[in-house]
Amino acid sequence: MLLNYALEKIKKKVDEDCVDGNIGTSERILSVVAGGLILGIGIKQLIKRPMTALTGVTLGGALVYRGITGHCSIKAGLDKMTKKEDEVTVIEHRYFVKQ
Repeated sequence: MLLNYALEKIKKKVDEDCVDGNIGTSERILSVVAGGLILGIGIKQLIKRPMTALTGVTLGGALVYRGITGHCSIKAGLDKMTKKEDEVTVIEHRYFVKQ
């Protein structure tokens, strides 16, 4: 009961702070958790495997940033590319009329 109340309060605060975000609350929470896990593993492996660790640190940091800000540049770019209402197709009449 107390845990649910705390989670709802956090969710409400996160939603209020995210004015122009393009990802949902559950996706943001998942990004922060997964990013934190990947970031932690990357930092832990930094001495043993520096190249693999650097990749983990970069990916984890990007996911944490995405979750905190609520904005994903990749998703915004994909939404912009797949937006159909700005697309106009012009077909000339002469191709469909038998003369």
